[in-house]
Amino acid sequence: MNVHPLLQRLIPILYEDEQLLAIGKPAGVDVGGLPNERATGLVELVQTLRGRNETLHPANRLSRFESGVLLLGKNTAAAARIRTMLKSFRLEQEYVAVVNGRMNKPMLFLDSRRDPEEKKVAKGKRPARRPRMAKRPAPSAAPAIRTVLRRIDQGEHRTLIRCETTAPTTHALRAQLRSVGLRLVGDRLHDRAPRLMAHEDTCLHLSRVRLPGARLESRTSAQKNSMTIRSPAPAGFAVALRGERDVQRLLHAALTRRLPCFLEPKTDSCRLLTGPAEGLSGLIAEKYGPVVVLQVLEASPRWLEALPDVARWYRDLLRVQAVYVKRFVRDRTQPGEDLQEALRSPKPLLGEPAPPQVDIQERGLRFAVRPYDGFSVGLFLDQRDNRGRVREMSQDKDVLNLFAYTCGFSVAAAVGGAKSTISVDVSPKHLEWGRTNFTLNGIEPAVDSGDHQFIRSDAMEYLKRAKRQGKEFDIIILDPPSFAHGRKSKDDFSIIEDLAGLVSSAGEVLRSGGVMMVSTNHRKLSHRGLLDRVRQGSGTRRCEVLETPPLPPDFAVDPDHAKTVFVRLGGTPASRRSDAANLHS
Repeated sequence: MNVHPLLQRLIPILYEDEQLLAIGKPAGVDVGGLPNERATGLVELVQTLRGRNETLHPANRLSRFESGVLLLGKNTAAAARIRTMLKSFRLEQEYVAVVNGRMNKPMLFLDSRRDPEEKKVAKGKRPARRPRMAKRPAPSAAPAIRTVLRRIDQGEHRTLIRCETTAPTTHALRAQLRSVGLRLVGDRLHDRAPRLMAHEDTCLHLSRVRLPGARLESRTSAQKNSMTIRSPAPAGFAVALRGERDVQRLLHAALTRRLPCFLEPKTDSCRLLTGPAEGLSGLIAEKYGPVVVLQVLEASPRWLEALPDVARWYRDLLRVQAVYVKRFVRDRTQPGEDLQEALRSPKPLLGEPAPPQVDIQERGLRFAVRPYDGFSVGLFLDQRDNRGRVREMSQDKDVLNLFAYTCGFSVAAAVGGAKSTISVDVSPKHLEWGRTNFTLNGIEPAVDSGDHQFIRSDAMEYLKRAKRQGKEFDIIILDPPSFAHGRKSKDDFSIIEDLAGLVSSAGEVLRSGGVMMVSTNHRKLSHRGLLDRVRQGSGTRRCEVLETPPLPPDFAVDPDHAKTVFVRLGGTPASRRSDAANLHS
């Protein structure tokens, strides 16, 4: 996808000249641009996407969940001049906000030098009195924050207002609103019931900024007059006025945070939304090439009726062919007939039906996904970076991939030049799917022998057999399920109880100096717990932690989603030492 049209829609450029860049900041994204911090904010994102080797300096500040005109100086002097205007109350700004409370008058005038106790505006409310502290009288010439509130629309419990203000910060504006009994939606400061509010619901948008003439040392006569920069208020404020969630606003913020994923070379798939961590509990959205898949994780979340609007928003913005919905239930082992039929229906919620198999790209690797073939589509996107790591380390190596699923790690290793790969899984369907993935990447897989093998087996049973046969590997991939039923109850697998034993058995066939990747998405197992079990399973062998990699940026909003550790085991497995001792005796 060409990222530039997407960038313009998510982060529109409102104005630009030699000194200044003004963009429309979306809600839900940090501004960034602070010194001595990691490059994770909107400023760093814009710098990367523009690719002009420029350094942008925020001149005004909006909090993470506020939106509107963001002024970025192209040099420190330009940003400093705007900050000076703000501090001296000479920058005219207009905000649109949704507040809790009813504004009785169509217009109100607020002045920071007046006693806020004299301003009684909200119906039936009066600001709580606080003990006054002795202060020196302010000079008569001291500047004041002047704000004009204009009522735009009024709901049952909320009011949509326009705020024309000289307030230097949104904190100062919020304080003025609270002083007259109007609390910004999403503002939990001094809220009697903060748990009932969410910062994601914040409805404060900087819709207009007027810059005085010749303040930025513009050279042309046309720019010597005052300049006004505008950003239209979000349409979703009307939804918030009715007391409902602005779902599209949350989708917009989530997608903006993932813009770097769309810059990945030869990659067309990523996660678009992790709802439980981004204000939409119960919804997961992922893009697989020309298809978006929405996973509904709860039976009846509040926003479920908005699902068609969610699908339409993704289809129109990303220009995908189809949007599918997968409804998840707690017990996926025995889904009802209606659910099975829905999961396998080629008819999407929106768009044109996709073929049964869609080929996607991940950093040049090709994979087959099946949008309507059960709960999963065939590739776990959270392992993208780990597949890249395995690809880089596999040259001339023997690689064992246990719990292989559709063999994504095996494909990465083979393309990376692995001498051999063995993919082990209990599902013949998934192994056959893995062969398809090999073929897509120009590698003809073997059936029973050869450089790339696919073996249907329980992981522990295969490890016992490999040990008897004297097989050894340079790299072993362990990405087991959190829990799995065996043929017998004693063969059931639990990541908490059995991971150390699995690592120990895998270590018996790992060469000295070999690398083991262990990964899990079990939320009750922490990074520390994962590492402790890996070290326990390593026994007396030297265990060197090579890396505990972070999640890819499209999953980073939920740090407990998955954990991975790469370790190198030195020394010789206990079984080899025992054999050597017997031979010596």
